[in-house]
This record gives sequence, C-alpha cells and structure tokens, in this order.
Amino acid sequence: MAQYEFWTHGVNVQIEYPDRIAGRTEEEVAEPRRSGWGTLVYQKENTTNWFHFAIPTPVIMNNQEANLRFIRLRAEINETARIDMIHFRHDNRIILSREVNITNRSVDETIQSPKTLIRRSLALCVHISFLSGDTRGMVIFKGAGGAFNFI
Repeated sequence: MAQYEFWTHGVNVQIEYPDRIAGRTEEEVAEPRRSGWGTLVYQKENTTNWFHFAIPTPVIMNNQEANLRFIRLRAEINETARIDMIHFRHDNRIILSREVNITNRSVDETIQSPKTLIRRSLALCVHISFLSGDTRGMVIFKGAGGAFNFI
C-alpha cells in the first residue's frame, strides 16, 4: 500500500488572534516575522492563541480514496510558551483533540490519526499558552504535514 506525505511550510501558519501577539521587546512592532525558516511569533504573557495550518489534502489519487495516517508538526518553542492542545479538523469537524505539554525545545511531533477516510480539507490547529517570565513567549513554526494511505 502506497503512503504519501504532503507538507506546508511554516510561513503559511494563520494566527487566530493577531491582536495578542507582541514584539520581542516593548519597543519592537507586534507582528509575525515570516522568513525562509518559517514564522516567528512572540506573544503577550498570560494570554493564549490558536495557530492553524491548512494541510494539503489529497482526496483521490489514481482512483483511490485517501486515509489519513498521521499529522506532523515541526516548530521551536521557548520556556515561556507551552503547546497545550492539538486538534485535527476534517472540514469543520474535530477528528482528534489531544492535550499535550510541549515547552522549551525543538518540536518534531508525529500524532497518529484515528482511521479517517478523507473527503474534505484538513487543518492542524495548535493552541499555545504564553506564560510570564524573564523572556517573552516565543514560537517558530517550521512546517506541518500529513501522511496518507490510499485504498
């Protein structure tokens, strides 16, 4: 059985509440920095935000339907930010909701999907809590992808 992976670059992440982000310091402009390595976001302490990736989604290839196997997230996060929830959405329906506790490290997480026949678009939604501390909470999104089998 063939497996295919489809990825989107970190520059494509969408910020649900852009008014909550901040500059690295009080003097810097509050905006995401997009570059060849992804999207860098700082955010105000004691706030939360959702970050959304549209995953390129095959529905049919060579007359075969797609099953989602897993979704993968690549990022960097500092000690005053914590990824605490991950959702997979199939169209508008949550097909997986998982509490996690990821902070202060490089992130290369593979999350297995419940067996799902793909008929519509997919999104990976990442919830982050920005904590108080000596440095401002920061995340760099490098990319997200999905692996699919065809039946």
